[in-house]
Amino acid sequence: MSSYKIYLTKSSEVAGRIAKSFGGENRTADIGTIGHGHADGKELIPATYYGKGYFYCIVELKPPGENGENYAPTYELTIC
Repeated sequence: MSSYKIYLTKSSEVAGRIAKSFGGENRTADIGTIGHGHADGKELIPATYYGKGYFYCIVELKPPGENGENYAPTYELTIC
């Protein structure tokens, strides 16, 4: 099971820049998928933030090792 770092912001441009900062030459082996967009209806984002003009960047972190033994997934939500 993956861990997630989620960034919420009122700016689509900022969400895109955050996503870009995790990709390219800055990308590390533990980073899975990176996505950004409008927060409304996004499953990993609490419904409290729907309809309030938020944009997101979600960074999936892969579990360490082949089978992820003794790994406790985390969920980190940061409002920017």
